[in-house]
Amino acid sequence: MAQNYFNNDHFKLLNKWKGTVYDKTNPEQQRVYEELGQAYDVTKHWAEALQQQLFKDGWTKTVRKPADRSGKFTAYNWARIYPEQKSHKGLAYTVGIDAALGFIVKIDLVDTQVSDPGLRKKYEEIRGSFTASPIVAIKSIADGLALDFTALVDWSAEAIKNFKISYEDVAEKLGLSADEDHKSLLAHFQGHEDFVERQPLWTSTTTELFGRLARAVNEMGLDWWFIRATNSQLRFGRKEKGVVKGGPVGWLFLRKDGIRVSWSAFAGLDELEPTDLTSELVQIFEAADKDEGSWPAKLGARSGRNGYWPDDYDIEDEPKSDKPPKNVIYYGPPGTGKTFDLQALLVSDYTDAEYGERYEFVTFHQSYGYEEFVEGLRPVITKRGKKRAAESEAASSSNGEVRYEIKPGAFLRLCDRARKNPSRQYAMVIDEINRGNISKIFGELITLVEVDKREGAKYPVAVTLPYSAETFSVPSNVDVIGTMNTADRSLALVDTALRRRFEFIESMPKPSILAGTIVSHNGVDIDIEQLLTMLNKRIEALYDRDHTVGHAYFTRIKDLKDADRFNELRTVFRNKIIPLLEEYFFEDWQKIRLVLGDNQKAKQDHQFVHEIGREEDLLALFGREHELDQYAIRSRYQLNASALDQPDAYVGIYAPKPAVTAG
Repeated sequence: MAQNYFNNDHFKLLNKWKGTVYDKTNPEQQRVYEELGQAYDVTKHWAEALQQQLFKDGWTKTVRKPADRSGKFTAYNWARIYPEQKSHKGLAYTVGIDAALGFIVKIDLVDTQVSDPGLRKKYEEIRGSFTASPIVAIKSIADGLALDFTALVDWSAEAIKNFKISYEDVAEKLGLSADEDHKSLLAHFQGHEDFVERQPLWTSTTTELFGRLARAVNEMGLDWWFIRATNSQLRFGRKEKGVVKGGPVGWLFLRKDGIRVSWSAFAGLDELEPTDLTSELVQIFEAADKDEGSWPAKLGARSGRNGYWPDDYDIEDEPKSDKPPKNVIYYGPPGTGKTFDLQALLVSDYTDAEYGERYEFVTFHQSYGYEEFVEGLRPVITKRGKKRAAESEAASSSNGEVRYEIKPGAFLRLCDRARKNPSRQYAMVIDEINRGNISKIFGELITLVEVDKREGAKYPVAVTLPYSAETFSVPSNVDVIGTMNTADRSLALVDTALRRRFEFIESMPKPSILAGTIVSHNGVDIDIEQLLTMLNKRIEALYDRDHTVGHAYFTRIKDLKDADRFNELRTVFRNKIIPLLEEYFFEDWQKIRLVLGDNQKAKQDHQFVHEIGREEDLLALFGREHELDQYAIRSRYQLNASALDQPDAYVGIYAPKPAVTAG
């Protein structure tokens, strides 16, 4: 069946199967569904061509689904055309085919995009009789099939120009102007404090992009919501009413100078690291259809309902506190961007012009203790008189006295700051949290950081500090955020007190971030994404996933000019990757060779590590009667530094070329 234009079979299938429940297990119905999907492809192309001819600043939307929400085959297909980016999504020009009427162009009400059920009656009064309407044009099946595609588009354009009532007039009569649509959309988010504060500061372009994305996400059946613990963040995904937690797939970070967007890898879309919101990203959602197998169908069509807006949720659905505290640990192998993501979070959520940096940053290590983190006694030398002896350290001590002062640690200092400014959220940031002795460092405070034990919480707890004897509790506007390198200690070995009180968020290597990063040298192309993927597959097989290699080791290569990339790759391998593998495998060079694919490389020049020693003369080493088996002698290995200069050595990691043996 031709895919570039409609044919008579399309109309026969529409007529035959209309109203029949689509049975996915029926091979015949599967074929029908696919053929009607091809007709939808023509309709989509029709709408796009018409939009380009008449509405250069507009856009189109095609829901490629031959069955309706009840699962029954429809007697028609259609696509929408919005004359401007800001047009109200509830009113569109539509083009499509109908089993009985043929080819149709009209101004139509999109019921799923309007909240007033009475608008359908008002619209039908404006439209009048369908076959004699001032905003509907019809061409019979025979006449339409007699046209080619270009003629169909030209007929559609002429029909729109001849409508007796304009799109703008219909929009005005229905109260569906672009301005009203803009106001109604923004009204959904007025319960979000940072949105109310920051949206007026955005450029008109940013606000327009936000509106387009918000509508597109809602239309595909996904929900918008926010939680007060991260008020600068909007989430979209699936969140039913009456529950506190949802299943987010995407996040918007609201800033005064614009919007950053990210999403997890879901239903066929690759993971997106936080980046500025662009028209290209919005178009991914606007262009999506709900056909079987599409990612919107997997995410949004399950419930058979429209998406919820933030104001659709009752206040009881949200946490009671304005900004409930959070205890979070980001964990993963080295080089996965934990510190980078954390720095971005601190800038977006814990830094502002009025209060500056609202966080303290510490690094845990074996000798770090309660005194540095909470409070302790610090020695202070005071002078007895005005003269100061300078002959020696002993003389200095004899002219002064040592006394001890109680000094607050980093956590107490932060809590004091947070308590004085309860309207803002503060963060205690702990790098390498798993390297410290948690019981020793936190002491009695390990209980106080629990969310329900904070000041003003359901079960508030206070303790008496051992040195100052002061009563202390942890404010509710303090978040505790840690990072953990799993190469230092597995998650399974983390202090149980820590595990019970923190949410753990995994940060694993993301080779996809390096997609398209090619290093070319001497006519050889090195695919960095494939290289990292293969390295990590082998490390996971020989060791575990906690000791894989992070993408951050290679991300600088992406930003360099082509001529500089190979030098950077060579430096990364020499100074970071190979030493890291030595650390991981305790200088077990045989496993390092396996990770680097050296055992599969035909040319020794391309092997990063050379195996030597089995050729050693045992007689020369141990004499004549050594009684040693040559194969029992431990092999020796030597780093082949010259391989770092060979591009084939890197390609050989993921695409080795074994020696060809004669047959």
